[in-house]
Amino acid sequence: MKSTIKVSFAVLVLLLLFTIGANAQKKIGIDLAGIRNMHSHINGLNISAFYHFSEKFVGGIEVNRYFPSERKKGTEDVTLSALDIDFNFHYLIPIHHNWKFYPVTGISHTSEKEFVPDLNETLYERFWSFNTGAGMLWEVGHWSPHIEYVFTWGHINQQFLLAGLSYEIEWGNKKHHGKE
Repeated sequence: MKSTIKVSFAVLVLLLLFTIGANAQKKIGIDLAGIRNMHSHINGLNISAFYHFSEKFVGGIEVNRYFPSERKKGTEDVTLSALDIDFNFHYLIPIHHNWKFYPVTGISHTSEKEFVPDLNETLYERFWSFNTGAGMLWEVGHWSPHIEYVFTWGHINQQFLLAGLSYEIEWGNKKHHGKE
């Protein structure tokens, strides 16, 4: 799992380095959200960073940590938790004033952990998935509340609902309004 995180971080850094030399305004968004896995019925926390390649095209890395949840599996008590690392891309489509709609596409790596206390046994299931979905955000200055639905296609097809808040940081050549 640590190697997956290292590779994920390296890919994000490479994406950022390819765009550093561009003579344009640069923007990165940092997100924090609550997320619900509607397949496994577990809740978690989403932390992500997205780089704005242009005004409309955005890509980044997301880490989803699903908190341990106790349940019955047959006659056994089990505790289920998970960790997802996603590489997703959004294409921002203006709808009205500060409202934007965006399709989501990307890939994810999931590591699910199932602990059976009676047997003192831990089972891990790791797999890759293809992400598709859609979201909507409302830009209020540097802040953007957003909501997103994602369906993952892969070893286990799953559905996710996410709601959170983004903060955008800008640097580089800024657009000036009015006279200089």
